Amino acid sequence: MERPKRNAMKLGTIIPCLLILALASCGNLQKDDQKIELVRKPYLQSAISDSISILWRTNTGDNCNVRYKLRGSKEWSNADGVTRITNTNVVEHEVTLFNLNPATIYEYQIFTDNQQFLVDQNLRFPSPIGRKDSIFSFFAVGDIGEPVEEGGTPDALAKALVPYVDSLKFGLLLGDIIYPDGKSEDYDSNLFQYFGAVFPYVPVFTILGNHDWHEPEENYVKEWKLPGNEYYYSFDYGNAHFVGLDTKMGDVLYDSAAQVKWLEADLASVGDQQDWKVVFLHHNGRSCTYKNDYKSVVGLYPIFEKYGVDLVLNGHAHTYERLNPMDGEGQVVERAMSTHSHYQTPEGFISITAGSGGKLRGVGTDPKPFHPDPDNCKYPNLVAASSHTWAFLTLKIEGKTLEGTAIATKDRKVVDQFRISK
Repeated sequence: MERPKRNAMKLGTIIPCLLILALASCGNLQKDDQKIELVRKPYLQSAISDSISILWRTNTGDNCNVRYKLRGSKEWSNADGVTRITNTNVVEHEVTLFNLNPATIYEYQIFTDNQQFLVDQNLRFPSPIGRKDSIFSFFAVGDIGEPVEEGGTPDALAKALVPYVDSLKFGLLLGDIIYPDGKSEDYDSNLFQYFGAVFPYVPVFTILGNHDWHEPEENYVKEWKLPGNEYYYSFDYGNAHFVGLDTKMGDVLYDSAAQVKWLEADLASVGDQQDWKVVFLHHNGRSCTYKNDYKSVVGLYPIFEKYGVDLVLNGHAHTYERLNPMDGEGQVVERAMSTHSHYQTPEGFISITAGSGGKLRGVGTDPKPFHPDPDNCKYPNLVAASSHTWAFLTLKIEGKTLEGTAIATKDRKVVDQFRISK
């Protein structure tokens, strides 16, 4: 009589297990049947040498690939990529293309599990130019992803950049990319949703600002694919060398001793091989804006002078300002100023604040009225030009001439122009 009882107990154990397995199987089928949707349009990263990385995100999916070809060609090539679950519980796809022809326009298509997205859009990118090429344009701007509902203008910046897409080889995002604290969950709402007509066509290189410096390993680093350790790095483009630095919260550089040692070794290794050296970082050194001078950046000035840095680009102050050439002590090099807009074989380096990409002093969450700090303006002839408006900077290198143009986001009027000739 006991035996049937034991069998009954066994069946009572098996039946719930079968129910659990059935439910689990139904759950998997539901995931497999889920419609794949694009939740972040493609964006271009690490356009260096003969390669470029294309990333996009979907709500689900297991495999990804990119088809690409030379503009005008009928022959498509294919490259498979990798997928990963993100910290916001969506799927990121990454495909890196190699052996690209230099200075060429490529068309591309993106696929997740054999489903193509953005079929009606002519997706394209410029491959990196070769070392012998010396004509290219790029943009630079910082302090971008302020929420629109709080007075930010990332939407206006994106629209203003669209007419320049086909002339730009890449862009530099100068920190404070996502307000208020650089969280991954805010990247799409505060940035990517507005740049769908820019980022799929123009590669960008980014650096951290103080608002991005909140658990960056779990946020910022998850959003971008950059060279080196992704905090500070360098790359060559044409006849120019670019160096991105991490100034963290401004008072002390990230990994300060190691970063400074790396910076000096990097610039020393370039020597005279490149015609131009450009440094981009978030915090200002000397300034005549409402921001204080940051000693951690001023402390880099001797290195900039020693290794012949030409241009230093930063954000942080929500305004636009261009300084005259400075030496390693932060003093204006008077003999370098033929005019305040044309510098002929100048000594020293020129520093520019372009920190009003999406946020402006006196507006929204930065409501204090804009007034240049008199204590900061104690340096004679420091400021060459300034304009308190939303603006971005475009720069063109043509051989040994560099031209810069600051453009107002709202009406696209030119607010500053300068030229450096060597």
